[in-house]
Amino acid sequence: MLFLLSLAAATSGFDPTTAAASYTGIETYTQDEALRLWSEIERIEDPDRTFLRQENFNDITAWPRESSFAPWIDDCFGSQTPPSWKALLHVGPSDPVAHGTPILFVPGAGDNGSRGFITLATHMDLLYRPVFVLTFAHPHGDVFMQAEMVANAIARIKARTGASKVDLVSHSKGGIASAVYLSNLSGTSWPDSAYNSVGTRYRGDVRKAVFIATPLGGIDTSFRWPNQNLASTDADTAMAPTSWDSYGFTDLKDQDFLKDGKDLFPGHRQLLARQPYPLPGEQFSSLGAYALQLDYYTTYEGGYGFYSHSDGIDAAIREGGSLIESLPGIGVDPAIQLYLMAGKNPLMPNGSEQYYTQSFGQVWTDLATSGTDAWGQVLAIITEDVLTSLSFSATDLQGLAAGKLVLGEITGESDGLVFTSSALDASALTARGAEVIATREADLSHLDLLYASPITGGLLQDAAAQDPLENGWMTGVGARYTAEDTIGQVDIWLADPENPDDSGEPTDDSGTQPTDDTGPEPQDDSEAKESDGVGNDSEGDDGRDPGSCGCNSAAPAGWMGLVALGLLLRRRQS
Repeated sequence: MLFLLSLAAATSGFDPTTAAASYTGIETYTQDEALRLWSEIERIEDPDRTFLRQENFNDITAWPRESSFAPWIDDCFGSQTPPSWKALLHVGPSDPVAHGTPILFVPGAGDNGSRGFITLATHMDLLYRPVFVLTFAHPHGDVFMQAEMVANAIARIKARTGASKVDLVSHSKGGIASAVYLSNLSGTSWPDSAYNSVGTRYRGDVRKAVFIATPLGGIDTSFRWPNQNLASTDADTAMAPTSWDSYGFTDLKDQDFLKDGKDLFPGHRQLLARQPYPLPGEQFSSLGAYALQLDYYTTYEGGYGFYSHSDGIDAAIREGGSLIESLPGIGVDPAIQLYLMAGKNPLMPNGSEQYYTQSFGQVWTDLATSGTDAWGQVLAIITEDVLTSLSFSATDLQGLAAGKLVLGEITGESDGLVFTSSALDASALTARGAEVIATREADLSHLDLLYASPITGGLLQDAAAQDPLENGWMTGVGARYTAEDTIGQVDIWLADPENPDDSGEPTDDSGTQPTDDTGPEPQDDSEAKESDGVGNDSEGDDGRDPGSCGCNSAAPAGWMGLVALGLLLRRRQS
C-alpha cells in the first residue's frame, strides 16, 4: 500500500518534515508475505540533482524484482536502478510505543535494510528502542553521496521522534560514509569538491557511533587476491570491482576501480589503502595453493603481467581521493562516543561456490573436495605460520570439506574481508579528540559479527544435532555465536541511562560498560527473557554476492535463512 506524501520542492536543502512516499503494506513484509519486518518504509529524497546523481548499475547490482535478500526494495524505490538522491528508511515494528535514543543502522556494500542488520534491529526493537535502518539507492555507491543520505536519514528520524540525537551503528563500508558525515565540521576539506560545497555539515546530532568491521584503515582485497577478478570479467554480471583493467583481450574498464568506463562500483576505490601484510604470492611456503594468484605483483604495483594489465593500487587510491589516508588528519566531532568492533576469524559461509570455482579454478575444486584431512593440514600450516592465535574445530574442517565454509583473508588476522588492525584503527576518527570508549575483537567473520547471540548460536547447534551429516559443520559456528554474543555487546554499548533528565535526553554514559578484547560474558538467556520478553531474539542473513560489504569475498549462504525464520517466529509468538 502506498500513501503519496507531499514532496519537498527542489530547494537548496533537504526537508526532513515529510517523506516522498510511505509504504505500510506488503513492502514491509518478508518476501514470502508471512512475516512483517517493519511498521513502515519511507522513501526520502534530496532535492539536489547535481552533487547527488544517477549512478550506473549492472544486472547484478540493480535491485531485483523478486529476491529473498532484498524484499520489495525496488517497489519502494520505484525503480530497479534508483538515483542516489533517494534512500529508504525502514522503521521498526515497535515504532508506535518505542522510546529512548533512536538508533540508525547503516549497512555496508551490497547490503540493504532488510538484510544484514535485521538481527540487531530486531533485538533493539524488542527492547522498544526506536529503530531505523537505511537502504542506499546504489549498493556500491559513492561514499560522499551516501554520507549525505546518512545526514538526511538522521534529520528525518529527529523530525519523526522529536529526539535531538541518535545512536549510529554502521557496518563495513557504511561506516566510512558515517565517518565522513561525523567529520564534516566547519572548515573540513574533502577530496570531493561538490561535497565540500553542498554536503551537510555535522549538526551535533549523534550521541554514540558504533563501527562494526569498518575498514577504517582501508582495504586492498581485490589487489591482494587478483584471482577473484576472474569472477567479474563480464561487466553485466560482475559482482565486485576488478583490480585489472584488461584480461587477455577482454576490456574490464566498466567494472574496474577507476572512473573510466561505466564506473559500476564507484564507492570501492574510496576504501582502498595499502595494508601492512605480505602479499599471498610472497607467502607460498605458508599458504600453499592459496598463494597462487595470477599476476599478483603487477596487479598490486601496476603494469602488464602474463595475463592482465592493472593500473595498480596507488592509481586507484588517487582516483578515490585518498580518502582513507585523509581520515586521520580530520577526525569526528569530539563529543561523539566511539565504539569499535572487529572480527578475527576468516571462516565465512560460502555464498557462491561458483564464484570460488571461477576465482581459484581447479585448485579450489580439488581442495574443496579433498576431505577433512587435507583441510586439517592446510589449517595447521596457516595457524602455525600466519594466524597463530586461531584454532579450528573438527566441525569447521567438515564445513570446509563440504564447501559450506570458505577461508577468506588469511595473510594477516582478519574477519575474512577486513584486517582486524584496519577495523580497530581509531586514528581515522580521533584527530579532534573524540574518545574510543571501548573496542572489541570477536572470534567471528565479517557478517557473523552482526548475528552472534546465544539464540542464534543455539539455533545453529540445534540444526546440527538434528542432521549431523548435513549440518554438523554448524556446531562450531553456533558455539562461536553463543560465546561471542556481539548482539549483547552492542546492546550494552547503546544502553540509555536509567535516569535521563527532564528533556528525555541521556545525561551520561552509565549504560555503557567498556570491555577488553576478550568480550563480555555471554548473557544468561533466562535473564534476557525476563527483561524484554524474548531475549536476544534476532535473525540471520540470506546472502547476496561476493562484492558485499566493501570487498570481494563470499556473502553468507542461504542457511542463515533458517536462523531468520526461527527467530522471527519466536518473536511473533512472544
